[in-house]
This record gives sequence, C-alpha cells and structure tokens, in this order.
Amino acid sequence: MSAGHDQLADDIRQFRRAVIPDLLLGMLRRMDDTEPNLLQVATLYVLDAGADPTVRDLAAQIGRSMSVTSRLIDPLVRRGWVDRDEDPDDRRAKRLRITTAGSDYLRAFEQVRAQAQRQLMTYLTDDEQRVVSEAMALLGKASRRHLDERDADAAH
Repeated sequence: MSAGHDQLADDIRQFRRAVIPDLLLGMLRRMDDTEPNLLQVATLYVLDAGADPTVRDLAAQIGRSMSVTSRLIDPLVRRGWVDRDEDPDDRRAKRLRITTAGSDYLRAFEQVRAQAQRQLMTYLTDDEQRVVSEAMALLGKASRRHLDERDADAAH
C-alpha cells in the first residue's frame, strides 16, 4: 500500500471517528429502548434494494441460517418495518418486503448521518466545502454504477 493510500485510509478513519458517534447517538435519541441492532439495520438496507426475497434468499444474502434470519425479522415485522407474506408461487415460502415505515426509518437514519457530516463541513473553508461536494457527487456516481453492476450480476 502506498503512502497516499495510507494517508487516505487515515483521513477516512478520522472522518468516521468524528461522524459516527454523532450519527449513532442521534439515532438512539430518536428511538425507544428497543432500537434495532446493526444486523437488523443492514437487513433493512438489503430489503430496501427493491427485491422481495424469501427468508431463504435473505438468509443467503446476510450469511445467516434460516432460523436466525427468521428470528432477526420478527422484531422488524412487529415494528411494522417489514411485511412477511406467503409467496403466491410456494405457500411454504415467505416473501419479505420493507414497508413505508421501514423506508422512513432508513431515511431518518440517513438524515441524521447527513446532518453529522454537514456539521463537520462547517470546519472547512468555502473552497474546501465545494471540493468535498464535488467529490461526494463523484462518489454518488460511482455508487450508482456499482449498484447497477451488482443488480445486473444478480439478474444473471
């Protein structure tokens, strides 16, 4: 790894150390005592991708057993963040779908993260803020390409 990569990794690490505590504490302030765990939040993001996987499909995606995945989903269903319905083609299988409330939770999560990042940007000059905004736009484009490629691979 080159010195430039080492510096970039260190800069990213410092950025995360500045943002993540505000992000997590901000989310915890919005929730009651039964906040979702990290795997449940990641699962919501998997479901937010649009496909309505079966429990078996989701278990494969998140690298957990069917029984662990089913137990993982239960509190998300109780909260109204995920619907679990019978697969019309296979009555033994259950299809999972994120609900509007689940999507709303993720958008709130993202808003708290964005606010923490915007707060950090106040420590930059106007020119530095412009450069960061341009870089974030480029990362957004790269993310869209990555997701498009991943979706195309999954379709094959």
